[in-house]
Amino acid sequence: MLLILLLALLDVGCEAARAIWAVNAGGGAHRGVDGVVYGADPSNMPGVTSDHGIHHLPLLARVHPQDRILYQTERYNFDSFGYTIPVPQDGDYVLVLKFCEVYFQASNQKVFDVRLNNQPVVVGLDIFNKAGHGTAHDEYVPFRIQGNALFIRDYKLAFTGEIQVEFVKTPYDNPKINAIVLYEGKLAEVPKLPPLKKEQDEIVQEELIQEDPIRSEETEADQSHTIPKPAPKKVSRPKKASPYDEQDTQYWPILIGIGVFLPTVILLCKSM
Repeated sequence: MLLILLLALLDVGCEAARAIWAVNAGGGAHRGVDGVVYGADPSNMPGVTSDHGIHHLPLLARVHPQDRILYQTERYNFDSFGYTIPVPQDGDYVLVLKFCEVYFQASNQKVFDVRLNNQPVVVGLDIFNKAGHGTAHDEYVPFRIQGNALFIRDYKLAFTGEIQVEFVKTPYDNPKINAIVLYEGKLAEVPKLPPLKKEQDEIVQEELIQEDPIRSEETEADQSHTIPKPAPKKVSRPKKASPYDEQDTQYWPILIGIGVFLPTVILLCKSM
């Protein structure tokens, strides 16, 4: 009985958030490994769709193989753009924004902001700086709807039945998005990516690292012209006496005693 009660409490405590809206930006419909159904990206959206990640990054770090497609396709625009998402009722929600840098391989190349109903929620997002190249990265934006108000952090915003998520252009290239999910629930109930492990994420594509012939020639040339180091000088020290010599000197008194004792015994025996 106690075990059943314990399992019931665990089940209540581990209740997962429910996905009520999702889109695979730049790609088609997809069912995630966690059961979330992503709709295809609408064709009437502003911007450009890209599947660059599919062709150039077949393997991605930090994500289940079934969900790599969510981070391989994207939508970007040469100006700010966004999505309108209906929110049916009052409650707690979490907006999950999925990103992956599939092109740039350095920081400060693509940097942009994210707004929710004109309120900045992510400022100066540099995906490469956050996760590196070819590695999944999610941003989590919790908020609450109550009546005609949207509460996010310390801000109270007007609410009219839908939210507008906007990706804002800055001087550093174009804003983009790979996928979006809106969950009904609290942040602790939302599935999250595993912790970032830099050592493993740097080796994602399993490419063969070919040796640079020019670098090899330079290395060989450097080795051939290397001046050999002089051998260390031997320092002369007084020769240490053999330990066996010391042991021999210890037995001299005994030998002398035996040499004196034996003749004495022989003479006594003859006189008797």
